[in-house]
Amino acid sequence: MKQRLKILSVIDIPWNSGLAAYAFDQALALRAGGHAVTFACPAGSAAADFAVKEGFTHFSIPGRKDYHRLPLALLRLRSAIRDEKIDVVAAQTGRAQTLAYLLGLPIVRVKADAKKPSAGFTFSAVARTIVASACIEDLYLKAGLDKAKLALIRQGINPPALPPRAPRQPYRVGLLGRLDLVKGHVCFLEAAAVLLRAGANAEFHIAGYEANIKYEELRSTAAELGIEKKVFFHGKVDGPFGFMSSCDLGVIASLGSEAVSRAALEWLAAGKPLVASAVGSLPEYVAAPWLVPPGDFQALADKLAALLADPAGLAALGEENRARARRDFSPAAFAAATCAVFEQAAAPSA
Repeated sequence: MKQRLKILSVIDIPWNSGLAAYAFDQALALRAGGHAVTFACPAGSAAADFAVKEGFTHFSIPGRKDYHRLPLALLRLRSAIRDEKIDVVAAQTGRAQTLAYLLGLPIVRVKADAKKPSAGFTFSAVARTIVASACIEDLYLKAGLDKAKLALIRQGINPPALPPRAPRQPYRVGLLGRLDLVKGHVCFLEAAAVLLRAGANAEFHIAGYEANIKYEELRSTAAELGIEKKVFFHGKVDGPFGFMSSCDLGVIASLGSEAVSRAALEWLAAGKPLVASAVGSLPEYVAAPWLVPPGDFQALADKLAALLADPAGLAALGEENRARARRDFSPAAFAAATCAVFEQAAAPSA
């Protein structure tokens, strides 16, 4: 019978992000595999909220900007290790890796962001590194780090039970993501203007929470482009699939980043065609014919026009994407691979 591990997941960022979402899915996968996870995270952070919601033990450590409180964080981690009898530390950030190094336990480094890794002295103590995408794996290889210590594990997802909208006019083109310049909302609106001027019978829908830009700014941009009557703003939505299921196709117009893309996986699971920028991990989810250069609104408009002109092809591509989500991104496979890495890291010979 395999050993039940006690794992300390250290995540020192306050916000929800691709990195955080990966850490949360990882914790659920480990628990499903029979292991116990305790979170160390800042008070009031997305990780703390997640731990409360899902019933994980957690305790507070200083946030990443509170460098002067690093000794306090270390003391709390040592206390947690003693009280919880921790076997392995999951370091979700570089700073968490440094803290874990000072604790003297086996470390699994979890890398789900685009920050360039380095072969610093703390990396020598890392038993295994989980990379959430091939583009992150490539960052490690370019930094000269050992491929044998890397495990590529993409997130899994369960396709929603919601019945998808059958494609029909006016077609609904959707973009779901936080309102940030890097997400390419302006490029999306410029592509919409090109399509509408060409006579496309379509609406353009945007959902997500405000971050570095506001909805009023996007409304102003739509008005300047003369398309305000065809653009609809939904604000922050409760889960992705209600919004995605109401659309006929999805867009990810990001200008950079996307080291992991939960949104791409969700569009596939929702059974929707997806047109995306060729940045970060997006080429791992989207076939080459439906990728565009980042920021190229004309190329984006051309791809969308091709799909909107072929309703049967639109529906077929959505079904292909849903089937691929079931085949290539199963939660069971994600959980099995994740548990295997932690079990190997905790083994005496690791």
